[in-house]
Amino acid sequence: MTFKAGADAGNNGLKLCVKDMNPLMIQSVYSLYMGEKSTELDAKDIAPEELHNNIDVTIASKSLIGDKARRYIIGEKVMTDMLDPIEMEKRSDKSTDEMPLILTLAGLAIQSIRMNKDSDLIHIKYDLSVALPIKTITPETAKENADRFMGKHDVTFHHPSGRDVKIVIDIEYCVCLPEGAAGAWGIVFDSNGNTVPRKIEVNEEIITVDFRNRSMLIFDIGSGTTEMVVMKGVRYIAKLSEGLGYGVKKTILEIIKRWNHMKSKEIDSIAEFNEIYFDSEHPRHNDLVQFAETGLYGLALQMSQAIINKIDEMKDVPHVFICGGGAAVTHNYLFQILKQKKRLSTVTFLKDPMFVNALGLLVYTVSPRFEQRKEEYFETA
Repeated sequence: MTFKAGADAGNNGLKLCVKDMNPLMIQSVYSLYMGEKSTELDAKDIAPEELHNNIDVTIASKSLIGDKARRYIIGEKVMTDMLDPIEMEKRSDKSTDEMPLILTLAGLAIQSIRMNKDSDLIHIKYDLSVALPIKTITPETAKENADRFMGKHDVTFHHPSGRDVKIVIDIEYCVCLPEGAAGAWGIVFDSNGNTVPRKIEVNEEIITVDFRNRSMLIFDIGSGTTEMVVMKGVRYIAKLSEGLGYGVKKTILEIIKRWNHMKSKEIDSIAEFNEIYFDSEHPRHNDLVQFAETGLYGLALQMSQAIINKIDEMKDVPHVFICGGGAAVTHNYLFQILKQKKRLSTVTFLKDPMFVNALGLLVYTVSPRFEQRKEEYFETA
């Protein structure tokens, strides 16, 4: 059996959707394992539902630098263990950076363990779709990015108890799509291929429609880039689409610099910023939200101008869908600005904005179009 998955891995984190499983998110941060500082007595296996918060894995893959097995601490565990974090650079190229590959393999390994809880050796096959920013993607970079995911990769999950679980991941076929355009697949269809009914307002009346043949402007706010993608259903209109060379990362890094200059408790990474900002019960949450307000409001002003200008240059007024990890940070400010400018009537802030691309990538992976491309690939291989 070949499992179907969509992986959206970027500066902010991995968002992974595997068919018939709950979505998974892993923050984009890791540290190389250097050994234990002390010995934990009576350590137990990590519970399946907590695996993503305790990632300690050795990855061996032909696609990683040096083709050498390395042991990584990934995501939340980097912060709980207070390790030095490694993140993607400000202007990192996702088509060559190792972070998306490391995160995706770790995520697939975790979902594989959850499907085979009692096994110490797991052999599993996946079909996978991934994505690149519009400013980066070309036919060549899309192929190169997909190729590095394809084939066999060995991942060993290390439990604190000393038990190791080896997962041999065989990615049979992988397709790379433009970010934002990938999300359209999840806006139009669900993971079973059915159209998704959506409510819109027309002439002050609420009606239910699907978007198979409707024009859409998808504003996908990422960490490093922002995509303004024009779609007709799931047909990508490249000539009208464009990528912006900024997301929320640069602004957040500036906020962190000023926070660390003025506050005694420093923030060491974007991952830690997100942990504090999105956890309303965190002791520093209220302080950080207030501190970040000016920077994020300024970013929202910049983004609202891009949205309005794009709408105004199109002949037909499209329905606008706002999504992406950055949409979660800027939502309240963007909403206020667009409302004040009377531009909300055709705008939808999608639920679970961080997972829109990952869900769309999964929907694409289960689609007949993916199967057709897979068949054509193996016929010519």
